[in-house]
Amino acid sequence: MRFIILTALFLGSLHSAFAVTDSLIIKGRITNLNGRLYRQAPFITFSRNNILQPQSELSKQADLQADGTFRVSLPMLFPQEEIYLEYGGRAFTTFLGSPGTVEVTFDGDSIGKARKLFYFAGVNADANNQYPLYLAAENQRLSSSRTLGTEFFKTFWEKSPSDARFAAEGRGELRLGSVKAATQNTVASPILYNWIKSVTDEEQLQVLYEHALGNQYQVSRALLDSLKRLDKAPLTGQRVIWANRFGNYADQLVEGKKFENPSRTNSLPVKLMATLIRDNSKNLSADDRQHLERIAVNGLAEKGELDFMNKLFARNELVLNLLFNFERENRIYGDLFDSTATEFLKVRYLAKNLYKYTYPQQILLNNHIKSRTGIPQFKQSLDEIVQLEIKDSADIRKLVNFKDVRTAPVEALPGYFLTASNDRGNSWFNGVLDGLKGKTVYIVKWNIEDAKSREELDFIPALQARVPEDVVFLFVHLSTDDYTVSDAILRQYMVRHRLKGIHMSVNENQAMDLLFRLNPLDLATFSLVRPNGKFAMKNAPAPSETEKTAKTIIEAGGQ
Repeated sequence: MRFIILTALFLGSLHSAFAVTDSLIIKGRITNLNGRLYRQAPFITFSRNNILQPQSELSKQADLQADGTFRVSLPMLFPQEEIYLEYGGRAFTTFLGSPGTVEVTFDGDSIGKARKLFYFAGVNADANNQYPLYLAAENQRLSSSRTLGTEFFKTFWEKSPSDARFAAEGRGELRLGSVKAATQNTVASPILYNWIKSVTDEEQLQVLYEHALGNQYQVSRALLDSLKRLDKAPLTGQRVIWANRFGNYADQLVEGKKFENPSRTNSLPVKLMATLIRDNSKNLSADDRQHLERIAVNGLAEKGELDFMNKLFARNELVLNLLFNFERENRIYGDLFDSTATEFLKVRYLAKNLYKYTYPQQILLNNHIKSRTGIPQFKQSLDEIVQLEIKDSADIRKLVNFKDVRTAPVEALPGYFLTASNDRGNSWFNGVLDGLKGKTVYIVKWNIEDAKSREELDFIPALQARVPEDVVFLFVHLSTDDYTVSDAILRQYMVRHRLKGIHMSVNENQAMDLLFRLNPLDLATFSLVRPNGKFAMKNAPAPSETEKTAKTIIEAGGQ
């Protein structure tokens, strides 16, 4: 199930980060690879999932040799994982990888023509060779059933919880039955059956969590018990979607718990606080350390010890606040869920909040959370995305430390332009736009705390790759009383997410001044300006509509 956006050619740097991680070696050949095809697409991209980030996948390119052969290795965090092959936008497939070697062969002359293009040898070969047969049978069975296939979701969300469960189970049985239908003339691979059973079971779990979220009710005991499988193989795209939906459901329960019992959710056990202060404070004297150790073992013996802890906390408040906030949330996880779900939510805490922290803070929290987590796959999954986050640290430092910001945009890093002003919003914006006469300008209105903004900005690099190089992307960050963030965090986010273009950060007064000029002034909305300086569209299509938006931008540039 290929559902994820390709965002990071990153895996090559992960081998050193995971000494204990097994690898999948992928090798093979494109037969009949002609020179034109080789020049147009000289590499194959292989991608895999991370259970903590449904909006991204981790990928590596395998360079093609002149004879069509290729070889690449991917780290494996789970014993079995779905792998996605993409060749030059022409050929795609999904296969199941395990530590070991898989061989992939396909014919260059048959791309876009053959019903079965890819052939596998090595690990999971039988399952991978039968997978296209399963997909064809599943498509036929779903197309032939209106209630469980083509029109399943039309009525699903209005059903009662019991009817929704019954319907989801029926759809799962229909999909899983496609394995038997596809292998009537051969011996069905047990690995294929287990793979598809995992996918179909977890689609059921996903839609039932979505049903509970949409209809505001608590899930059944069976759904809670299902969370024990989160760390089990295989890791599939469907698993990542389901885990994300569970995370959204858990967030809802956590917020409810905070509202119901603020005194418990805002506090921590004294012994835990003493341990955190002891292990994460600088310049502690030997006496201070011994005193904290006694409290960590015995608790408070007298009132003055609380003042003692408060004084030490104040010395290291920035660091300790990070850890205390995590531990408060972790305490709620333990109140609400059993072990595997709690372990998942621990690592997800940092994954979902990465954009809020500087990269030193990300490293600090990553190390602390890993020390509090017992499931290796979850630790490694968190480590993987944190390493991805901090890999641009040198460029981030340069941009964060750049001081020569002016009213006119200044290039602080290649491709990254900054502008700042205390002027009225209209005069500042008009001055920037006047300097861009002759260029097509795509305007992005966003805020880093807004989930929809972050989701859309993940598509910006792909959109920029599809439009002429002289198109300017103008990012207008809308600050409000509810959404405030440091300039350093904003600049880190720009580099990490490759948001090349001109960046304006407007305060609330400037935003109000721009209300009519940039209407709509909602977060995650977009505008388009022609080279003559006139608006082509005040409400342009979003980056996520990549092909449509690219076409719209190119057409505006030609008018």
